[in-house]
Amino acid sequence: MRPLLALLAALAIAAPALSAEGDQPRSEDLPPLRQAPPAEGARALRRDALTGTTTAQYLLGVKLRGKGGKSKSKTAEAAGWLRKAAASGLPEAQNSLGVMYLNGEGVPVDLAEAHVWLRKAAAQGFAKAQFNLGAMYMEGLGVSRDEAAARDLFSKAAASGDADSQFNLGVMHRAGLGVPGDAQAARSWFEKAAAQGLPLAQTALAEMCLRGEGGPQEPGRAEALLKAAAVKGHARAQYGLGLVKYFGSSSKAVQKEAVSWFEKAAVGGVAEAMTAVGLAFYEGAAVKRDLKAARKWFRTAADHGQVQALYNLATMYRDAEGVKEDLAMAFRLYREAGLAGDPDSQYQLGLMHFDGKGVMKDRVEAYVWVSMAAGQGHSSARMLASDIVSEIGPSGVAEARDRAAALLKKR
Repeated sequence: MRPLLALLAALAIAAPALSAEGDQPRSEDLPPLRQAPPAEGARALRRDALTGTTTAQYLLGVKLRGKGGKSKSKTAEAAGWLRKAAASGLPEAQNSLGVMYLNGEGVPVDLAEAHVWLRKAAAQGFAKAQFNLGAMYMEGLGVSRDEAAARDLFSKAAASGDADSQFNLGVMHRAGLGVPGDAQAARSWFEKAAAQGLPLAQTALAEMCLRGEGGPQEPGRAEALLKAAAVKGHARAQYGLGLVKYFGSSSKAVQKEAVSWFEKAAVGGVAEAMTAVGLAFYEGAAVKRDLKAARKWFRTAADHGQVQALYNLATMYRDAEGVKEDLAMAFRLYREAGLAGDPDSQYQLGLMHFDGKGVMKDRVEAYVWVSMAAGQGHSSARMLASDIVSEIGPSGVAEARDRAAALLKKR
């Protein structure tokens, strides 16, 4: 069983997403900069919209869009009013309409039409449209992927104070996307976005502060940034905060608080946090040991694609911890994790084939798996591979390579 500490190596607090909310660009519907009609209620708003008042058309569209939910008729009506305001040149409406075409809200998904309206709004200097259009170019949505165009649009929006664009510029500089990798510049952009309270930026900046990337190591500041994002419900920040607290204190009370942050992040869908909760219950240091709860969390994490959880679950079945010994189940789980590239699982599969434990003894098959693990630097696998080679000889090694190639082809 890997200890909880193993999760720290793959901290990955901030995912390198280019869009601040999910895979698609987003819009923030902000009140127009022009004066809105007097607050006389929905009837007055609709009356003004019918008489051709652009601002009223936009506000009515926003209101209907907000109420739309599952109502296709309301979102379709919202798109109609926003189109009228957009045609009159209102950039807020053009941006909202563009995003509706991106997402298929009240209109069919039409990336070309989305591009048209976002471009019109961006040309008027509307920062959120510049961000959304930049994300289209960055992700190649309906246009050829163009990192230079994306960077230019993000830069314009960032100069206007758009936090999402500032964050994206940080990601680009950190990852070297369209610009040379520059941790110092990345940290500077994350600083700007974090100062505006953007949870993604706070989390990314915290990670850089923990690692001393692009500037000094600042563990205290990192914890404060993670806390600020975590209390807003940002799941990866909750996971990061849990890690910082768990490993930053020997106090059982603080470690117990860390587990509660892991649980929040797990509910938010962070697979590593699910594994962390499972390990906390398995180890029983911060919370009461509960192997049934550990197994449940490992299973949940494994269902979310977390390879370490598969390994841990397999080990519980192999060692009869909280469950009856089930070597066949252990083998299946190790194999699933091994095919996903986990070297510890590959080593365990090699051992099972080498010893004939739960499967037929097969030295060639054992070499297939231990050689995979050895190729990833697994020291125990290297030693076992050396022993097996002396038994199976060149012909066995050649057969093992053919089997490995067939396995990788199916993966």
